This record gives sequence, structure tokens and C-alpha cells, in this order.
Amino acid sequence: MSEGTPIYLPDIINSSGAICFDKLGTNKKTTFISITGQDGSGKTNLRDNIAKNLANLGYIVITAKSPCDKHTVNLLNNAISQNGYEDWYTEQLLFSFMDGLLSNYMVQLNGKCDFFVCQRGPIDQYAHGVTRSGKSYSEIYSIQRPLRLAKFDIYVHLNCDPKVAWQRICDDEGKDRYEYPEYFERQSPITKDLYDNIMSGKYKELDFLRTSKHLYVDTTDKTIQEVYENVYSSLKSLLKELK
Repeated sequence: MSEGTPIYLPDIINSSGAICFDKLGTNKKTTFISITGQDGSGKTNLRDNIAKNLANLGYIVITAKSPCDKHTVNLLNNAISQNGYEDWYTEQLLFSFMDGLLSNYMVQLNGKCDFFVCQRGPIDQYAHGVTRSGKSYSEIYSIQRPLRLAKFDIYVHLNCDPKVAWQRICDDEGKDRYEYPEYFERQSPITKDLYDNIMSGKYKELDFLRTSKHLYVDTTDKTIQEVYENVYSSLKSLLKELK
């Protein structure tokens, strides 16, 4: 690892699933950041840009993407609910299992790095999960049981016009089976509703998210650099509040 380079979580997990702590620190005050929101809204670019800038400032930064287990991702993409999401319960169990695995890694990394910047996370079950299944917050909550999970300090919600989002990723060979125009049309308003419902306190199932800091950015008319500058400016203020 060279100076100014973020550490990608899978690169420090060995074949037995344990974290290798050799390149990490001790007695750090770790800040956990989740980049969540609409597919095609720019989450990957934002995560990487934030992580690189923080690493260039001399911080130990770990990045991740949830779900973070390749085998389970393969199941989700190729084995579960291929015919109209008929088996939403099994699918939700798999996502909830992955939320628990991510949480376990976060507990282990707490104090070992300055920043943990993750693309997606448990919050996504209340937007991405609702879009997939059409189920309520209450039904998702009862399976996920989020109070058992490690908490993120900051959530950055990205959203985008569905047609613009599709144009951004339509030629991407790495698209997963949830990334298609009709899905994006459903996902975008649900993404905005989730942010609004967290901030309003309307649903008790979302109370576990209300102790965190939240940013919302519509990236429809913004470049990658503009999104980064917008978010990073706000992040600096939030980080001061967390100290």
C-alpha cells in the first residue's frame, strides 16, 4: 500500500474470512460513511473520490461495497427470484445475512482505521429492497433486525432522474439483474421517499437511522466532479459536528 491509497476491504480479508490488520492502525476514531441511493446516480465514483482525498490527507481509509461476499452476490444475481421476484423472503434473508457480515467487519475495524467508506449498506433494504419486493418498511425491518447491526455515522443519499441514470450505465458490462429502465423508474421516487421519511420521523422502523447524519444530493445535472465537491464540502461540516 502506497501513501494516499485507500484500502479495499476484500484485499485485506484472507481465505478463511479473517481481516489482516497488518496495514491498519490502532486507537483510531473511526468514522463510518455509507454512500447509498439510486443505481446510476454516481455512488462508486463518489465513494472512490472521497476515499482517495481522505487517504491523500494521510488518513487510513478502507472502502467496501455491500453485499461484500462474492458467493452470496452470485446467488442473488443468478439463483434467487429469477421469475418476477417470487421468493422475496429468501432474497431478503440473504441480504440481511450480508448486512450482518458487513456489520461484523465494521465492529472489527472500529479503531483500526480513520474512515470506512462503503457503497450501499443496511439502509438500502428500505429503498432497494422495497423496490425489489414491494414490501413495507415493517416487513423488511422484521427480517433484517437492524438494531443488531453496527451503525454508520453518515449517510450520503444520491438520486437521479431514472432516464439519465439508465443512460449512464446501460453499456456497463458489469450491470446486475436489478439494473434496467423499469426498475429505475420505480427506484428513484422510493429513494427520495426514504430520505424524506427518515428526516420526518414518520415511520418508527426507520428510527435507527435518525441518529446518523444525512445528506441528499440529486446528481441528474451534475458532473462526477461537481457531485464530489458538493458532498465533500458538506462532509467537512458534518465531520466537525461528530468530533
